[in-house]
Amino acid sequence: MTRTSTFFTFFSLVLAGAVANFSRGAVKLVEDPPPVKPPKSGGIEGKISSKIPIVSLHAVSRVTKKKYQPYSFSKKTGSFTFTRLPGDATYDLCLRLTGGREIEGIDLNFVDARLLKLAARRRKQLGLPPERDRKFSRADSDALLAYARDMEDFMEDRRVIYIQGRGRRATMLIELMRLRKFVAASGAARPGKIIWRVELWYFLEQRGGWERMANQERMLRRIEDTPENWSQTHIEYYPNLSVYVGADGRSEPVDFKVPVKPDPARGRIARTDPKMKTRPCILGLGIEATTRPATQPAAAAAGKLIIDVRTAREFSDDHIGDAINIPYNLIGARIGDLGIARTRQIVLYGGSGKRAGLALATLRKLGYTNVTSAGGLADLRKKMSRKK
Repeated sequence: MTRTSTFFTFFSLVLAGAVANFSRGAVKLVEDPPPVKPPKSGGIEGKISSKIPIVSLHAVSRVTKKKYQPYSFSKKTGSFTFTRLPGDATYDLCLRLTGGREIEGIDLNFVDARLLKLAARRRKQLGLPPERDRKFSRADSDALLAYARDMEDFMEDRRVIYIQGRGRRATMLIELMRLRKFVAASGAARPGKIIWRVELWYFLEQRGGWERMANQERMLRRIEDTPENWSQTHIEYYPNLSVYVGADGRSEPVDFKVPVKPDPARGRIARTDPKMKTRPCILGLGIEATTRPATQPAAAAAGKLIIDVRTAREFSDDHIGDAINIPYNLIGARIGDLGIARTRQIVLYGGSGKRAGLALATLRKLGYTNVTSAGGLADLRKKMSRKK
């Protein structure tokens, strides 16, 4: 008998024994328990105030593109309720007003934010160190704006509407436009038409630079039409109309007032110059990554945290050096992403103190026990100068 045939005979016997042991129940296959429980279904409720009559309301998931109709909605009072929404997911509320004006929430979470949270919890279960952390800075947002400005492709005109940074990750809402004549894929010329799109782009900081994630963009809107028809388009995006339904099915109530005057910086206003320039809204300056689980010991041991609860635009104009920015109307939904203990010292400030008071009430309802309001930005600066 050759060595080869001897080996195969031995291997066959071993394999047969393994099969026999398995059939007798000697070998048990055990799966690891899931890192989290399956999310519960939940809902969203709140009120939308508008001096312009609301024609319709629905919610949409930017991930699945599925639309949901409200369980109840009063056009008279603006009160609404959505039910049976899958948990651990974000939904954008979408309004249509009389006259064709559309207002939508915008989910600026990272493209795989949900998987990142699960991965962070799994790393903790396995005793692995957390992912490298960093703060999103003004230099980061400038680099992303330069990328959008300098790139060359078919869409010749680009306007950044929002950038939201979270540590090493960032999301960009961008308007793209082709104004010059072009030839369609079929070979037919398309004179007198423009192409307009609104997309979400996702970026990852690697090796000291920002890289756009390939094949991950999400197209929210696309129009190919004459300039006259396209000019009737009116869409504005507001992050505070984006609502997260937690794994327990709960969500923060919505209280949104439709601005009487449309804001060109929030989207595309009807009958505006196609090449109009607006200042992008930068969110997340000074905020670290959102993937750190709330139970991480490092967060509990950290020092005082100062939170500026004004808008991102106010924050970018002037703020306390060590502060991070979370607008007061979003703090209930985003405070958990920071991974801080509920006993950590938190100091809030706003413009005059009113928004800081509202944020204080929200955090106390969520169980944060060491939170104080310093009033407005000027008030906090006076207190800090006295201590010096």
